Amino acid sequence: MPDLPDWFAASVIKGLYGTELKTIQVDELGRLYAILRALYGTTQKDVQCDTNGNLTLNLKAQDLAEIINRPKYGACQQSSLNKTMPATEYYTLVDISGKGVIYGGFIYQTSGLLMSDCNIEFTIDSETFGTEMFGMLFARGITIPFLDLVYIRDYDETNAYLCIGFTPNVTFETRFKVRISSTAPPNQVIAGKLYYALV
Repeated sequence: MPDLPDWFAASVIKGLYGTELKTIQVDELGRLYAILRALYGTTQKDVQCDTNGNLTLNLKAQDLAEIINRPKYGACQQSSLNKTMPATEYYTLVDISGKGVIYGGFIYQTSGLLMSDCNIEFTIDSETFGTEMFGMLFARGITIPFLDLVYIRDYDETNAYLCIGFTPNVTFETRFKVRISSTAPPNQVIAGKLYYALV
């Protein structure tokens, strides 16, 4: 090529398409020019990009064993809790049907003896989980979210005050139910709120 130094060599790159060799092209600046194609069944389709040259990908169309999407729930709802507890048996605080997420909440004792020997029981979908006694949660340092389904927010034996928080971002597919048992004498009063959303 007369317009290039003699140590340059011109080459033609070809690619195999089936049994036929095709010349690979470049643009006016020498950049490799290619058209990406993908199979749709047995038909080849061009892979397109947006105006900035970014390739787009539809994850829902891929054959993936598992995919995580950003969950979209409905408006936040509130369940107010105010119960007078019977003794020695489980009492339902809240029972939510549907698919959703827990944003947080709390329950606290408003009167009576300190219910440190009480337990909370959760039913999430078809599984039931029991937590340790409230006093043991405090003794073992379960005082921040995410260590358990509930955590101790305030615990005062002297003044008989107890406040339990619900760990946020717990999701459920069919049901979220909370029951509490009291080993204290009857007529202990508890109150609180639970914030959640349903799909």
